[in-house]
Order: sequence, then structure tokens, then C-alpha cells
Amino acid sequence: MCIFLGGSILDKSTCDRFQELKLVDRKKLEVSGVSEVVRFDDNFAVLKTVCGELSIDGKNIKISVLDTEKGLVMLDGDIDAISYTDDAKPEKNGLFSRLFS
Repeated sequence: MCIFLGGSILDKSTCDRFQELKLVDRKKLEVSGVSEVVRFDDNFAVLKTVCGELSIDGKNIKISVLDTEKGLVMLDGDIDAISYTDDAKPEKNGLFSRLFS
């Protein structure tokens, strides 16, 4: 189950395990269930989570806590947007997709 504090609850089929997002005053974001920081700079972060890849847009973003054992990431900065990318697209297994991948 995925829970957004102050948001909506996602379907269990979307997530492998429990995940929680906590956003305070659009300045502090706490994310549990993180397995990897895929990309990070001052304006953008992508986190691989148990519910899919999570993209965070903003300004002056800094990682204040990175605990890989607990799967916890805390970000500080001006958070403008938080979204999951759609990983549910079926893989193509045709000849051309294998040749050009």
C-alpha cells in the first residue's frame, strides 16, 4: 500500500511494499521506500522507490538525509512538483526492438 500524507491512497497493485511521502510547507520532503537515487541536482531529483520512479521538481533542492538501509530520503528546498513516472508500459520483445535497444 502507498500512502500520501494529505493526498490519496494508491492501489495495492501499484506498489510492492509500504511507502510514505511527507511534505511540509513545500520546503521539506520525506520519502520512505527508496532503493536508489537515480538522478539529483539543485532543481530535480529522481528516486527509485517501491512504488516506481518518483520525480521531484523544485529549486535549491538538497539531500539532508540519505539512509539506504532504512530506505529513507529527506530533501530540503522549494518543492514545486512531485510525480511518479509510468513504468507499467509493456516491454516490446520483437526483432527490431532487440536490434535497436
